[in-house]
Amino acid sequence: MKSTVISILLFSSFLLSPIVSKAGIPEGYYDTLSGKSGDELKAAVKSAAHPADYTRVDYGNSTWEAFEKTDTRVINGMTIWWDMYSNTLVPVETHDGLNIEHSVANSWFGAKAAKDAYADLFHLNPSNESANNQKGSLPLGEVVTVSWQNELVKTGAPKSGTAGSATKVFEPADEYKGDFARAYLYIFTVYDEENWKTDQAMYSYSTTASLEPWAIDMLIRWAKQDPVDSKEIRRNEEIFLIQKNRNPFIDYPDLIEYIWGSRKNEKFIPGECAPAIDRPADPVFKGRKLTGVNTYTGRWWGSELVEVSHQDGDLWISLNGGDWQQYGPGIEIPSAMQHGSTLSLAAYTECDRDGLTLRSSTARLTLTGRDPQLDDYTEARWIKVGSDNEFTPYVSSYFILQARDNGHVMGWQGGSSSSSFQPDAGKVTTEGDDVCGLPVEAAIIKFNRSENGKYLLEVFDPLYQNSKGYWNVGGSGNKNTLKSNTGTLADVKFDEDGSAIITFDGGKMLQYNKTQPRFTNYAGTQSGVTLSRFANFIDIPSSALSPETGTDEGCVAIDGHDVYLPQGWTIFSINGRISSGRNLEPGIYIARSGKGKAVKILIR
Repeated sequence: MKSTVISILLFSSFLLSPIVSKAGIPEGYYDTLSGKSGDELKAAVKSAAHPADYTRVDYGNSTWEAFEKTDTRVINGMTIWWDMYSNTLVPVETHDGLNIEHSVANSWFGAKAAKDAYADLFHLNPSNESANNQKGSLPLGEVVTVSWQNELVKTGAPKSGTAGSATKVFEPADEYKGDFARAYLYIFTVYDEENWKTDQAMYSYSTTASLEPWAIDMLIRWAKQDPVDSKEIRRNEEIFLIQKNRNPFIDYPDLIEYIWGSRKNEKFIPGECAPAIDRPADPVFKGRKLTGVNTYTGRWWGSELVEVSHQDGDLWISLNGGDWQQYGPGIEIPSAMQHGSTLSLAAYTECDRDGLTLRSSTARLTLTGRDPQLDDYTEARWIKVGSDNEFTPYVSSYFILQARDNGHVMGWQGGSSSSSFQPDAGKVTTEGDDVCGLPVEAAIIKFNRSENGKYLLEVFDPLYQNSKGYWNVGGSGNKNTLKSNTGTLADVKFDEDGSAIITFDGGKMLQYNKTQPRFTNYAGTQSGVTLSRFANFIDIPSSALSPETGTDEGCVAIDGHDVYLPQGWTIFSINGRISSGRNLEPGIYIARSGKGKAVKILIR
């Protein structure tokens, strides 16, 4: 690990995992499993897991209605979809950017929508569209050479000697590998007589589908390493209320051993269901902006203590991808080297549960250096414009461009020969109807007016305001490139709903693709976009200019060109930019408390 000053705070707490009962199992549901083993037990499991009163849920809108019961959770007071494929925060009021994903690829068994296997909730999940597109119909596996990944899942070349004939596999996060394993074993048990495709990497097929030995070994190992937890038990119970059936491998995790594993010659006797074994709670980066599940961003300049709170287990932290080290709930980070530099932190907690060493999910924080003397448009205020009258007077200003349906903002890291679109930079921070915070990857845009009244769109980054080039519509397909000296002219108009209609010479429009989240040129109809203009860096009310020299919160002290503030106060330049308070240039500054009190300061 790179040399850095570490501050270890002595704090630790341990919270035992909650026990969740499985009280919903009807009496006698599993009686037919008693005394059986191996193939005979597998046949009994198949019959029990798909009873006569099984209720099929129509795939589509009804699936989303079911997901509202089976696959939601609350993060920071917001109810979101529980997506095992990404860390995106998608509120249940919408499912933009999500698919209904078959964890067992539906193309393997014929993809017939009328089949029970196609609509069975036990292997359907809300899934991030990008991750779903990358997964496709790849088999499960363990990746050694990554070709694509996000915070949770990855694809790539598998470990040598595994994955059968597959040269590329999909690997879920450690905390969900057991969920995937039990879903696969359920599907290959209950629906083994479907019209499966012949001899895929994970299975062979003649009259029934049989998992390959390497696949069984891997799924058994994953099921042990990621035991049944409260999430799976709750999901099993909710699906039972909807479909009138259960996943036996969740109720009795040891069934796997009696059918395929080390106990397949022993007779299975149903008893008490195993309790939930929950992983330790995820750590939290205190005081940082949450941008996704376990994903945080923030700004820093001087050296500071980054606090990480955790409920139970031992806390491990990695700085800039270095070695994992065990700390208390804090790590001292060095000062930023330059404006726009980044620093990354990752943290997880670990503890022993029921003979297993279990980790929480990994929380990640990305900090961006923010020189208080420089403009930083990521922390500006942006006001939506929805008409020509609101747009035209501000064409010399900066704008941001967002997807109309989900508010995601356009990014600047695109438009090259290898990236013929502008990426979705993620969510903005809002305050009422205004945007008051942008991701550092967000693009800011200037509309340069031409002699004929049309505009050239120039793209900038928000930290340095460096021009990334002018928007050019490609010659074929839905392409755009950013070029330093030429661009495609565009008309800018506004629809009745306030959407911006940006039409380039040639007829293509700047729109947002929700299926493959990105902004680029389309001749057909994709999703609309909106524009917001730069308003200011921070609103300072006129009352802030009234002098106030003493308060019950402390006093503002001036030492030459340095200003020292009571705790909870902030200092701004007269145009609203936050300042460090040290080595100030001559001029007027405003010091303001968190309670609205303010002091006008003159540095000579």
